[in-house]
Amino acid sequence: MKSLDRLTRVTNICDQAILLRRFPYSESSLVTRVFTRQHGKLGLLARGAYRPKSRFYCVLDHFDTLELEWLEQRGRELQDLREGDIHTRRSKISSDLESYRAGSLVCELIDLTSPFGQQDLGMWKRLTLCLDELNSGSRPAWEAAVCFELGLLEEHGLCPALELCASCGREASPPDPNEPRACFSASCGGRLCAACGRDARDAGRRVGTMPLDVLEAASLLLRGAREGVRISPLAPALLLRLRDFVDRFMDHHLEVRAKARGDFLSKADRNSRTALSATSLRT
Repeated sequence: MKSLDRLTRVTNICDQAILLRRFPYSESSLVTRVFTRQHGKLGLLARGAYRPKSRFYCVLDHFDTLELEWLEQRGRELQDLREGDIHTRRSKISSDLESYRAGSLVCELIDLTSPFGQQDLGMWKRLTLCLDELNSGSRPAWEAAVCFELGLLEEHGLCPALELCASCGREASPPDPNEPRACFSASCGGRLCAACGRDARDAGRRVGTMPLDVLEAASLLLRGAREGVRISPLAPALLLRLRDFVDRFMDHHLEVRAKARGDFLSKADRNSRTALSATSLRT
């Protein structure tokens, strides 16, 4: 009898949360997936959320930081949401298309990479900072998103080597002094020196090159995020190529493609020699 009581014990929990996904359940209820500050990713059932007099009406919106209260019952996949309020409203994100797309991407990435029920304060801080920047417009939308993606890779121990060789840790000079490109391999962890690049090719690894300005921009963004320093806005063309680099690297390591960037990655690699040559001819 005591073991049964432990299994069915109900605890009242309060925490801040950001909505990741929501979809209808029955005629008037809503199933939500949220990322919380103290309890990680959770599934919550908001009963009667679509009713005009519901205590959740106009509360469970994307991008806002919410104050939620739910009943936690061990062994249940969905916990019952009891109360909800808005802690920080970020309505400006939804009024700008690029900010909305960037916000949707970062929330989807949290949903794809965060395990259920595990606190992750590092990712919570990075997510709220990114959403604050998207709402305020303090930096270009996709620059804020790329900075978040690099931070996510760093938090998960997957950040690419951007300055030194990923294999030997030494200086990784460009293989051709006349071409501003460095050896690079996503499967090897990032930038490579010429010798490690040859070894990786001999071992059957895929090794290409990456423009130096893209690697330098990624390094500046990461360093600025760690030190709390904001770099000057990147040129739009460079930002587009930086986004392409980070998204493809993340796509390789996550092995799950976020729907929010499917169209973007369906285009040819924007950092290839062919793409850059075509761009230089047009300009």
